[in-house]
Amino acid sequence: MNTQRRRFGGLFWRMALSYLAVSVVATLIAIPASRYEGPFGFLRDSDLVQTFNRFFDNQTNGTFLIVMMIALIGVVTGALISANLRARVTRIAVAAQAWSQGDFSAPARDRSNDELGQLARDLNRMAEQIQTLLASRQALAVVDERNRLARDLHDTVKQHVFANALLVRAARKQLDRDPDAARARLEEAERLAEQTQQELSNLIKALRPATLADKGLLGMLMAYTEEWSARTGILVDLRAQGERPTPLDVEEAFYRVAQEALTNVARHSGATRVELQLTWTDGSLEMTVRDDGQGFVVEEAAGKGLGLASMRERVEALGGALAISSGASGTCMEARAPLAGVPSREELEAPT
Repeated sequence: MNTQRRRFGGLFWRMALSYLAVSVVATLIAIPASRYEGPFGFLRDSDLVQTFNRFFDNQTNGTFLIVMMIALIGVVTGALISANLRARVTRIAVAAQAWSQGDFSAPARDRSNDELGQLARDLNRMAEQIQTLLASRQALAVVDERNRLARDLHDTVKQHVFANALLVRAARKQLDRDPDAARARLEEAERLAEQTQQELSNLIKALRPATLADKGLLGMLMAYTEEWSARTGILVDLRAQGERPTPLDVEEAFYRVAQEALTNVARHSGATRVELQLTWTDGSLEMTVRDDGQGFVVEEAAGKGLGLASMRERVEALGGALAISSGASGTCMEARAPLAGVPSREELEAPT
C-alpha cells in the first residue's frame, strides 16, 4: 500500500496531472474565446479582432489564441509549482544546515506523501539516530574519563594517602620516646600531603579542557606542555605543521591521548626530553610523541594497565590507528585519525 501511494502520489504524477488539468482548463476556456461565444461574444466586432483579421483568417487567429492562453496559464502554473517546491526544499535545507552545526532539535517539516515528504521523514529519523549515537558516545566518554580518573587516583593520590597514614602512625608511636624522629616523620608527611594536593589540582585541570573550542588543539597543548614541563622538569619540543580547522571530537581525543602519553613518560620513562609533533595533511591528523627514556617491552605492557588501551580506543573510535614502538633509545607513540570533509587553511583563505 505504501509503495502504491508513493508511486501514484509522487512528484512526477502530481506535476504531470497538474499540467494536464491546466491544459484542459485552458483549452475549454480558449475554444469559446476563439469562437467569440458565451462571455467572449463582445470580442466579435472589437477593433483588436478586426486588426488580427487583416493578417490571418478567423480560424488561424482562434488557434493562436488557444496556444497563447495555454502557454500563459502553463507558465503561471509552473511558476506556482516551482515556488512550492523551492519552499519545501528550502525548509529541508535549513534543517540540514542546523544539523551540520550540531543542532538536531530542528526537524525537516514536510507532511506530504511524495518523494520530498518521504525524504524529510528519512532525514528526521537519521537526525534522531545521530543524536542518539552522540549521546551514547558522550556516555562512553564519561565512563572512559571515570576509568582514567580512577587509575590516576589509584596510582598517585591513593598511594600518597596510604603512605601519609603510615608516617603519621609511626610519628605517633615515636612521639614520647623520640620526639625528633616523630617530628621528621611529620615533616615528611606534610611534604607528601602537599604533593597529594598538587596531584589533585593537576587531575582537576586535566578533567576540564573547556577552552578547546576557543584555543584549538595546538593552543591547548602549548599551555598544557608548558605547565607539564615546569612540573616534571622534562623539556617538551612541540611542533605543528599544516594546522587547519579540526572537528572538536578529534581535538578532544588527541588532547587526551597526548595527556596520557605525557603522563606515562613522567611516570615510567626516566626521560629528559620529549618531542611532540602535530601534522595536518589533506585527509588526516597525525600526532607523534617521542621521548629519550629507557623504553619498555610493548608486548609485556599490553593488558597490564588502562593507559595504553585507553589511548588506542580513543583513536580507533575516530576511525584511526595508534602505533607504539619502544627500545633502549626511547619510546615513540604515533596516532592518526581521518579528517573527512575538513577544508585546508589554504582552501578557506582562497578568494571566492
